[in-house]
Amino acid sequence: MPFFKFLPLFLLSLTFLFLPGNSYYETLNLVPVVSEAIGQEALPHLPPLPQKRLNLPLFLNAKASLLLDYSSGAVFWRQNEEEKLPPASLTKLITALIVLEEMDKEQVVTVNRVENYGQVMGLTIGEQIKVGDLLKALLIFSANDAAYALADAYPGGREAFINRANVRAQELGLKNTHFVNPNGEDNPNHYSTAWDLARLAQRLWRFEEFRQIVSQNQALVCDVNGLVCHPLYTTDELLGEFPGLVGGKTGFTEQAGECFLSFWELDGVRLLSVVLGSGDRFGDTQKLLQWGLTSFDYSPMEAVSFIQEDSIAGR
Repeated sequence: MPFFKFLPLFLLSLTFLFLPGNSYYETLNLVPVVSEAIGQEALPHLPPLPQKRLNLPLFLNAKASLLLDYSSGAVFWRQNEEEKLPPASLTKLITALIVLEEMDKEQVVTVNRVENYGQVMGLTIGEQIKVGDLLKALLIFSANDAAYALADAYPGGREAFINRANVRAQELGLKNTHFVNPNGEDNPNHYSTAWDLARLAQRLWRFEEFRQIVSQNQALVCDVNGLVCHPLYTTDELLGEFPGLVGGKTGFTEQAGECFLSFWELDGVRLLSVVLGSGDRFGDTQKLLQWGLTSFDYSPMEAVSFIQEDSIAGR
């Protein structure tokens, strides 16, 4: 057979592999490594995990509410969190996200239409102002005219902006959310949930510019010529008053009631709260945060505690 015909030649060639200097293992540049004992303090620390310690009652005025630990994603409290409700000016969170992700903050917008619905910063037709300044008015003062000016400045205009907002919402997994305007006016087809809004806020919080804007109590923005200026005062009454609250977004319409989404951070603990359809949004938020901080305790977890000798990764 052909195999046996070449077998002697094959065996002879193998012997050359193991002659001095020809072995693969002899050619490896092996450097002995001294094993160092690694103390537990050298291992990376994971975020502290919340552990429930008390079962306290909580009564809120809101139709829907949610409290979660931002770092671990643990849900502390949920109440009708997936019920579709009008979000009012919490809509401006998606408007802000589209601006932050897709628009140039230095772009100069020429106002060609003015919307004077509800809270406005006082834009005038023909006024030229930067996108970044409109973003501040949107988030600090909750200015409706700023929301529409930003939507009009988007490539394709207002309709394209709303279409993009709905596509982005689906990309983020906001399954129970739909927008028909950039500012939150009441409309039967304009709705969201506490859960979806919390997910949207988690995405926004990654942007340093967003965090910086919502932490401001006031600001002053002017047109590009510096001739017309707009003082902006926060609508967040807890900012600077409730310890640990580092930012938030308010909303209100007759149908939506009072709405508020807040970010809280202190001593390494980060919480995110949402209240919708409330008669006392700031009171509900304070109750919710205080309840969470009282009901849960944080235990530091070491990375080593997750390593098991018989784990699959160790085999």
